[in-house]
Amino acid sequence: MSNLEELTNNLQGETKEAMLELVSSLADKIRENDRLSQTIDYLKHDIKVLRKKIFGSSSEKMKDPMVQDNFFNDFELCSQDIEVEELDALENEAPPNPSPRKKSGRKPLPKTLPRKVIEHDLSDEEKSCSCCGNDMDCIGNKVSEELEYQPAKFTVIENRRKQYTCKSCNQESHNAPAVIKIAKKPKKLIPKSIATPSLLAAIIVAKFADHLPLYRLERIFQRESIHLPRQTMSQWSIKVSKAVIPLVNLLQENILSYDVAFADETTLQVLKEPGRKAQTKSYIWCFVGGPVGRRSIIYQYHQRRKAEAAEEFFEDYQGAIHCDGYSGYNQLISSKQITGINCMAHVRRKFMEALPNGKEKGVSGRVVKLIRVLYKIESALKVANASPDTIKKIRLDKSKPLLDRLKKYLDEKKRVVPKNSPVGKAINYTLKRWDYFITYLNDGRFEIDNSRSERAIKPFVMGRKAWLFANTPLGAHSSARLYTLIESAKANRVEPRAYLEYIFKELPSCEFVEDYEALLPWRLTDRLPEYNIEHP
Repeated sequence: MSNLEELTNNLQGETKEAMLELVSSLADKIRENDRLSQTIDYLKHDIKVLRKKIFGSSSEKMKDPMVQDNFFNDFELCSQDIEVEELDALENEAPPNPSPRKKSGRKPLPKTLPRKVIEHDLSDEEKSCSCCGNDMDCIGNKVSEELEYQPAKFTVIENRRKQYTCKSCNQESHNAPAVIKIAKKPKKLIPKSIATPSLLAAIIVAKFADHLPLYRLERIFQRESIHLPRQTMSQWSIKVSKAVIPLVNLLQENILSYDVAFADETTLQVLKEPGRKAQTKSYIWCFVGGPVGRRSIIYQYHQRRKAEAAEEFFEDYQGAIHCDGYSGYNQLISSKQITGINCMAHVRRKFMEALPNGKEKGVSGRVVKLIRVLYKIESALKVANASPDTIKKIRLDKSKPLLDRLKKYLDEKKRVVPKNSPVGKAINYTLKRWDYFITYLNDGRFEIDNSRSERAIKPFVMGRKAWLFANTPLGAHSSARLYTLIESAKANRVEPRAYLEYIFKELPSCEFVEDYEALLPWRLTDRLPEYNIEHP
């Protein structure tokens, strides 16, 4: 019997009851103090994560001593019987074949650029040999290149339409109206405007590909003494977006006709929405799909982040969708014959945020290292340009055993890690949707994460940082359609400005579905300049 119990037993009456109340109150205070201390630790962790998101690097890459680019060495490594506890030794293993260093230096200028040759010669005196005095012979040229820039040029196109009349008829019939015939002018995308296809393409690419707000573009034109108000350019963009609706519909059909798709969404502020405050969040949804060589990227504006947006897009769709853990996708996957593939990058991100002081230690560190090995397998497959059948076979042989061990490890740690801790939340998030995280093993066309749609939505996010908001829902819908054309052109290696200029010339003449199909980006890869910048 402890001293406290002996003292309590010796007490009588009210004194004993008071002492018991004090002991009970002290125990409650101790438990409350422990709870508050734990809460403070979690809040400190949240503050650290938020600070990193705001001020730190957005990259999730950690120092990786096991960098290997050789295909067969990667798979020799991954074929070992790897336990989660052995990952520290695995990560510190020296690479047998370090990757060769890329050649540095200036890249040659494109041969397609026009060239102006300027010859530099010696004077007559310098052409004499300083040794013997004889004339020296020319043995060739030493060539160096410089790149010259000329600002954009504006040209006014005067359309002079010939008019004809019959003078004889006019002399005989003084009371009858004169007979006049006038030459027809080609159809325009925006009738009775000064906008040519090249000007429209330049404006749209400047805003939606180069992220220039229209007020900046207005000032750029003013430097060339061109008065082109931003309101006019905005109205042109809206009219163009209506004219391209048939093309957008065909791009959407291309996604729905293929059985592998990607989906993601991001916020957008629309100032003037009926019945809503200007600060209310709206959403841009991004859908990616289509076979290799015929990719489509669709953007759609919706007022809310509800399941109806995805359900409406994927109506009658049968196939697989890469997505995150948002409940709206869960409803879509459960209500239709659709295979859900969740993003392993989200799992990695959860455990990266739970790393103690940013160091790969403990449960989080081991999980991050194992996921890194899974990504090395995917990287090796990509470098080898493996076929879907080969990819599926390698994943089942190499990735599945690692995932099985990861599942077993997380099940064990779930019982001992506090549920509300950062690590506990990461474990619960992973195990709750485990079946969707490993779906990518079932088909070589599936991907380990949803990075394709996240990369596709990034251009919109970058543009939003520049022009901040849309004024009306009509403008938001228009922006979504124009982003669709530009990013789909990029995805098919077609230069977006040349693509828009071409289709703006051809759209006024389109009458049948076949005419619009001929304007899809993958139908024009041999006619238009190639888009040389890396694109997902």
